[in-house]
Amino acid sequence: MRGLVDYHTHSLLSDGQSSYEDMVCAAIEKGLDEIGFSDHVCLKPVIWALQEIDLPVMTHQILEIKEKYSHLITVRYGIELDYFPGKEEELSRIINSLPLDYVIGSLHFIGEWNFDGDQSLYGKWSNDHLYAMYYNLVRQAAASGLFDIIGHLDIIKKFAVYPESDLTYLYEETAGVIRQSGMVVELNTGGFDRPCAEFNPGPQWLEILHHHGIPVTLTSDAHHPDQIARHYQSAIELLKKSGYREITTFNRRNRGVLRI
Repeated sequence: MRGLVDYHTHSLLSDGQSSYEDMVCAAIEKGLDEIGFSDHVCLKPVIWALQEIDLPVMTHQILEIKEKYSHLITVRYGIELDYFPGKEEELSRIINSLPLDYVIGSLHFIGEWNFDGDQSLYGKWSNDHLYAMYYNLVRQAAASGLFDIIGHLDIIKKFAVYPESDLTYLYEETAGVIRQSGMVVELNTGGFDRPCAEFNPGPQWLEILHHHGIPVTLTSDAHHPDQIARHYQSAIELLKKSGYREITTFNRRNRGVLRI
């Protein structure tokens, strides 16, 4: 994995299982050039995310680890921030209060329903309608201009829930908004270990993203040191098959390019 990055990881401060130090040491052992932390931050009071009052603790710990291991690896400071329509001012205040390298904008809620963890409402709507609701929120998140990266773009398929018909038009429309917003999309390898058993996004989406000229970065969504850079060889092969030859890197919300 030498020369690569992993920008989507979680620690004990949100829903991860290990400390920042344990995660950094694993990234060093795996030969990564950069490791980025992106603990969950959410306006809703959920147990798997930090609340605003906890942010100074996170900042202190990450900056301390960044300095301690600077001679061995570059540590980047990110967050995975849930998007809620109508809450843009509150989200912007959180982002601007932190010395971030990047912000991953993710969706885990449709209305009050946490579709990422609660399966009880699957089947309430047709899958096509569910996908339409989800991607409408993705487009709003992209258009908000708040985020650098769209997190696990097709996470709505997590529990192997797929549309009944061809929704290519919906993906194309969404890709157009992402392109216009200038955002990056992560190839999140963690999806392979979820019920859908496929990266987020999958091959069809990657081809659409490449067609629209949308840059990508590489992440594992690691919640444990063993998961850092998981399935990266397969991910790189898929990226190249889709036409990509580089991934995006981040530093103080400025972008760089890394050849793969």
